[in-house]
Amino acid sequence: MFATTPDELIKRVKPVRGQPLTFRTDGIGRPAEVTLIPFYAMHHQRYSVYWKLISEADWQAHAAQIATADARRMAEEARVVDVVRPGEQQSETDHKLAVGDTQTGEFNGRKWRHASDWFSYEVKVLPGEPQQLVATFWGDEAGAREFDILVDGKVVGTEKLGNNKPGEFFDATFPLAPELTRGKSSVTVKFAAHPGNIAGGVFGVRVLRVKTNSK
Repeated sequence: MFATTPDELIKRVKPVRGQPLTFRTDGIGRPAEVTLIPFYAMHHQRYSVYWKLISEADWQAHAAQIATADARRMAEEARVVDVVRPGEQQSETDHKLAVGDTQTGEFNGRKWRHASDWFSYEVKVLPGEPQQLVATFWGDEAGAREFDILVDGKVVGTEKLGNNKPGEFFDATFPLAPELTRGKSSVTVKFAAHPGNIAGGVFGVRVLRVKTNSK
């Protein structure tokens, strides 16, 4: 982003001495200054063509939001025991995908899997510790989509998809009691459709440690 005003923008983009057609921002790049070079010179590199123009006050507010989101993400990542990415071949192979009548595809940049009967994964767990199974769904599904979520054959939850959260993805959390994982390093998570329904689509599966309250 560039933190300045439209009137000041051009004044704060300056040529780099000794480097033809090369410019650099001066005091306005957020989170860092930006070097500008001709587009033809950008092959085999990542690049940006457009930048947002905001005020310094808006940037400070935005930076605070980023810091909060980063802290939340890092805390979440520290809780991860295992992650399955449905529809991605390597992830599903690593997690020993087993299927009935199932399909996969991509929506909004994310891959999914669903089934008219069932599909399952083998996921890692921490033996005997309280954990959570988290599944990601699209909140605006069509058709009859009611299904059970089972862990080693025991139903831990039932989900009914439809108009849950229109226009966005959402996570559903299912507690894994210690007796479900005691003496185990992995369990089988199965999505099983109710008669006449579809199980899924499932866009993600995670096993998380349960949050602990710190003093």
